[in-house]
Amino acid sequence: MKLKINFAIPNNLKYSIVLILCAGIYFANSVTIGSGDTVPNSLIAFNFLENHTVNLDIFRKSYFCVSTCAFFVEGNNGHLSSIYPIGTAIVSFPLYLIFYAYLKLILYASSPIDLTVVKFDVYRLFFEKLAALIITVITVAIFYLASRLKFNKSISILSTFIFAFATNTWMISSQALWQHGSSNLALISTIFFLLKSNYSSHKSQKIWLLLAGIACGLLPGIRPTSTLYAVAAIVYVIFTYRLQSIFFFAGLVSGLPSILWNLYFFGNLTGGYAKMFPELPYVFTFNSFFTSSLGTLISPSRGLIVYSPILLYSLPGAKQMLKFRTTKDENLLGCMTISSALIILSYCFYRIWWGGCCYGPRFMTDILPVACYLINYFLEREWINLFNWQRELKLKSLIILRLLFPIFLIFSIFVQIVGAFGFSPGVYWNVYPLDAGAPKYQYRLWALKDTQIERNSQALFHLIFKPPIDNPDYIKGLQGIIKGITDEQNQLLTSSISVQPNAEKLLKVKLENTGLSTWFGYESALRKGEIRVRGHFYDINNHPVSEVIFFVSGMHKQHDLTYAIADVIFPQEKGIYKLGLEIVAEGISHAFLDNQPYVVKINVGGKI
Repeated sequence: MKLKINFAIPNNLKYSIVLILCAGIYFANSVTIGSGDTVPNSLIAFNFLENHTVNLDIFRKSYFCVSTCAFFVEGNNGHLSSIYPIGTAIVSFPLYLIFYAYLKLILYASSPIDLTVVKFDVYRLFFEKLAALIITVITVAIFYLASRLKFNKSISILSTFIFAFATNTWMISSQALWQHGSSNLALISTIFFLLKSNYSSHKSQKIWLLLAGIACGLLPGIRPTSTLYAVAAIVYVIFTYRLQSIFFFAGLVSGLPSILWNLYFFGNLTGGYAKMFPELPYVFTFNSFFTSSLGTLISPSRGLIVYSPILLYSLPGAKQMLKFRTTKDENLLGCMTISSALIILSYCFYRIWWGGCCYGPRFMTDILPVACYLINYFLEREWINLFNWQRELKLKSLIILRLLFPIFLIFSIFVQIVGAFGFSPGVYWNVYPLDAGAPKYQYRLWALKDTQIERNSQALFHLIFKPPIDNPDYIKGLQGIIKGITDEQNQLLTSSISVQPNAEKLLKVKLENTGLSTWFGYESALRKGEIRVRGHFYDINNHPVSEVIFFVSGMHKQHDLTYAIADVIFPQEKGIYKLGLEIVAEGISHAFLDNQPYVVKINVGGKI
């Protein structure tokens, strides 16, 4: 008798392994990729648990507010609050209970936690990243379960893979506590619970409707634009379940904490956004629509189609879904598709359509659960054709299915990989060498050279293939001279400049590489080893006032001429200053390329 050993892995264990691998991929870059937008949501729970208060007054004099307090705002009640919605802090609160317990039991067992010091930022950022990826992994899991309710395993796995790794679910939702991650969790949960309700008995329908209401109630408090999804769900439930919808409405009480927060601090339902946007942030003109819509969809550094071309397959998926519009499931998904289209349309009139300091089309992250779910419909119709090489296909179908689909998928994944692992200059691209959000420099969002994807690709390339920046011979061969300073039109300026206080001007420093070593500019995304010009303003008593960094473009060999550029903000006080300029290799303290600083006299507020 032979003993047969079954090595089959239970499905639940397989599922757990996949989710752990997903979390591992999200965590693999070991950095938190956020911005000021994510700071309040990473502090609110800790502040409540440690200091037993909902206001953020203790951060008034913290290091967060040394240079800017853009993410905090003074409430109408005299207390400091988050300028952004707190829904993400509410969703992540159970996780922060665990994080707080760990801190108190292990690291701060005998002392209070001071949330205002730089030392705590290590823990703040780590737990922010951990909370974000856990929320995103749960979102991915629910997306798969929602897909399995209607589609086979192969299709569901592929669409879930697209959602998790070929879109900004990876680079936005999983990397920091942006609003989008929690919004996607609430959205896909609403869809899943309503789909479950459609397939359940009369008794269990009540539970699923209640759960759907709880998830839906969170949406407006997480992200105001997600209110469109909440409205779509409410309309769908009323027309589909009629009297039964009372259970769904009972769940909407989950939105109460956000409402109470906004009323307490601001006396309105919109919260801090009312102070951020004293005027309507939308411009309803044709020029605004033309610029914002093209930017949102095809901008080289922000376009949705550029970053995730695989999402184009949601369009034929939507067309296929409409064929079944008489069924309850497709009515739900149709409502959500309309809301997604309205969200896209709203950003076509939005002043700040590029989404600030982030990677790729951040705002479009909100539509990803719906867009990726629609891909299921496309795959269901074309799945057999996609992998059946024996079947005769028309040329059009051959191109779309067998060539473009895998190409779009691979490129979409590549974009997320270089975003995650080439992070070092990722958000850094947005403001260096010039702030892409400033009106006069927004051309950077449209430039085909030095796009954000290209800069991140360079960073990843140099992470794998190390340049010789630490080689002693390379450092020894770094030499250069400053040949002058020019204005934006490359007109050489004299040794004296007259400006108004706090004036802002684009200046260029003309350089020559006189050494044997090649210079690496900002496009190389090295950070350490990049050639830059460091400038210091000194007052009449030779005291340093401020610093400015000029960024060198390209790669340059011996005798090459180039420019270093910077948007220079001059001192606020009137007086005579001098601007001392010197060429440096960033991060290599002993590598000063020129023998002595190049000095320019600055007269602020008067004539020389």
